[in-house]
Amino acid sequence: MFPNRERVVYTVASSVQTAPMSLYYTTFEAAQLLGVSLPTVVNWIKARRIKAHRTPGGHRRIAREDLAGFMIRQGIPLPPELSDAVPARRKVLVIAEAGPAREGTTRQLAQAGFAVEQVSPGFAAGAAAARFGPEAVVLHASAQDGGDTLRALRGDRELGGVPVVALGPEGWGDGLRAAGATPVAAPPAPGALGELVNAALGAGQKKPEPRRGRGKAAGK
Repeated sequence: MFPNRERVVYTVASSVQTAPMSLYYTTFEAAQLLGVSLPTVVNWIKARRIKAHRTPGGHRRIAREDLAGFMIRQGIPLPPELSDAVPARRKVLVIAEAGPAREGTTRQLAQAGFAVEQVSPGFAAGAAAARFGPEAVVLHASAQDGGDTLRALRGDRELGGVPVVALGPEGWGDGLRAAGATPVAAPPAPGALGELVNAALGAGQKKPEPRRGRGKAAGK
């Protein structure tokens, strides 16, 4: 359907010397996992961005679920040792041209608790979808009917029934809905996108009439 793939790459150190199932992390260990300096972690704790407590000896400790929750809110991939610290997250693929709008969409979804990947329209989107296996797609629509990308998604054998939330101008609602997507006026209100994706996942979407053969590579 839709390799050269664009995605946000975060630097996360994986050499923390702790037990595999450590319940609490020191600020130094947390800094290694987050890929930032020790003073940065301390400042985040002071600003109450990361929850921490002090031991009887006065040392800061961060619970693994609190550290994992912070990483999810910031869109930072969880290392294997924290993968079970939070409930399993549903996967959403963001298809849009690279830029601030795509970054903002990805950030909103990550803060809402989704596992998110982002990719540009075209062949790379199909490769990313096949590997990632999204449960929902958020598309920055390029046309009133969703353009080639939405047509390719709806004509794809594996992705045809995956809910698509399409962001576009307010006047595009009817066209996007007719093409098999849930339309959302862009830009969505802060915090609203996660709720809309959850609603689409909960309601499901009727798969359009099957097309002959598999969808072609999604164009821009």
